[in-house]
Amino acid sequence: MSRSPRARRHRLTAATAAACTAAALTAATALWNHDGGAAGAQLTSTQETATLSTWADIEQPEEATAVEDDFFQPPDPLPAGEPGDIIRAEPADAFTDALRVGRFPADVWRVMYLSTDALGEPMAVTATVMAPTAPWEGGGERPLVAYAIGTHGIGDHCAPSNGLEQGLEYEASLMERYVDDGYALVVTDYEGFGTPGDHTFMVGRSQGPAVLDSLRAATRLDEAGISPDAPMGVNGFSQGGGSAVWAAQLHPEYAPELPLVGVAAGAVPADLHQVAEFLDGGTYFSLMSLAAIGLSSAYPELPLEERMTDDGAELMDTLRDSCTVDAIPHGMFRTMDGITTAELLNSPEWQARLAENLPGGTAPTVPLFMYHSALDDAIPMGQAEELRDTYCAAGANVQWRRTYSGSHVMSLFIDHDRAHDWMADRFAGEPTNSTC
Repeated sequence: MSRSPRARRHRLTAATAAACTAAALTAATALWNHDGGAAGAQLTSTQETATLSTWADIEQPEEATAVEDDFFQPPDPLPAGEPGDIIRAEPADAFTDALRVGRFPADVWRVMYLSTDALGEPMAVTATVMAPTAPWEGGGERPLVAYAIGTHGIGDHCAPSNGLEQGLEYEASLMERYVDDGYALVVTDYEGFGTPGDHTFMVGRSQGPAVLDSLRAATRLDEAGISPDAPMGVNGFSQGGGSAVWAAQLHPEYAPELPLVGVAAGAVPADLHQVAEFLDGGTYFSLMSLAAIGLSSAYPELPLEERMTDDGAELMDTLRDSCTVDAIPHGMFRTMDGITTAELLNSPEWQARLAENLPGGTAPTVPLFMYHSALDDAIPMGQAEELRDTYCAAGANVQWRRTYSGSHVMSLFIDHDRAHDWMADRFAGEPTNSTC
C-alpha cells in the first residue's frame, strides 16, 4: 500500500506556538542537565517558568457552551444495543483556532454512542467524528484514527467536542495533521465529560473501551462513509497515552473485529500509584487530585469526600469545574496528607482499584509505539519503562523511544511528529522495528 497524503497545511494554534517558543529554553536545559539513569527528573526553575507560561497561553473553552444542550443528556434508560452503537448524531463544527477562521478540512459530526464503564455496565459517551472532504488518495480503504486526548480537566465544558466547536481545543493542531493526511478521525470525550457525572479521569478500564467503541461508532455513522474494514490506529499522550495502551491491551478480547494496525502512546501514566507519589507536593498536584475524583466516580465504594479536610473539599469542588490550565495553580505544591483527614490512596480499597487499572496483565497483539521525555515533569519515565518491559517479556511488538524534548507539555508537541509518522508507516504497510 503506497502512502500519498495530501500536502499538509502548517497552521499553529496558540498552544503549539507557545510550546515552540518555550522549547528553546526547556530543550536546551534538558540536554545540559540530563542524567541518563534517571527515571524522571524535576524541572529547573527556568523550565518550570517556561512550562507554566506555556499552559497560561492556552485558552480554555467557555462554560456556557455546547455541552449544556440536550444532546449530551443520555436517554434514561439507555437504549438496547451493542458497544459502539450510535444513540444519536448531528452535524457539528470543528475549528483549529480561537477566531474560528480555520476549519478542519472535513465533514464533522458529534455522536453519542454506547460503551462500557469500569464496572462492565453500559454507558453513553460522546465523540466528534471527522471525514475528510478530499478524496482518499492512498490504496485501500481510508484509514481511521482514534485520537485519545490528554488531560483537559474534568469540567464538562473542557470536553474536546466543546473545545473543537469553539476553536479552543489545545490538541487541535495535532489532530488536524491526521485529517490533512486524508485519514478519518474520531475523538472521544470519555465517560462523564459533557455527559452526566464526574469524568472518570485516569480510569483505564473506562477510557480503553471508550476509545475502542469510538472506532466502532465512527464506522456505524452512515453519513461519514467510513468502512469497518478500514485500517485503524490509536494515538494518545499523557491521559491519552494511558487510554491508548488500555485500548491496545483490551482490543483482542473486547473488540477483536477492529482492524487495528498500530497504537502510539506517549508519556504513559501506567502505574498510577507511582505517578501519584511523583506528583504529591509538586507543580502538578492537581492532576493527582483529578485522578482521585475520577477513580471515586468510577468506583462508588471508594471514599473521597468524607476523608477530605475543609480545604481539601474546597479544592475538589473547584477542580470539578476546571479545565487543566485553571486546575494546575489551585493545587500547586499541595500534598495529599495536607488535604485529607485519613490515609486515602494506600487504603486497601483504593489499592485494589489502582491495581485493576495497572496495564500489563496481557500483551497487546498490535504493534505499539511508546515514547517518553526523560525530563517529563508530570509523568515519571521509569514506570512507563516498566510497562514496556512487561509487554516485551510477554512477547508484544513494542518500539520504545526515549526523547530529550523537555517537560511534559513540551513533549506533547515536540514528540508528536515521530508518533504521527510511525502511524503513517503502519497505514502504509511498512514493517515495524521492535526494540524489545
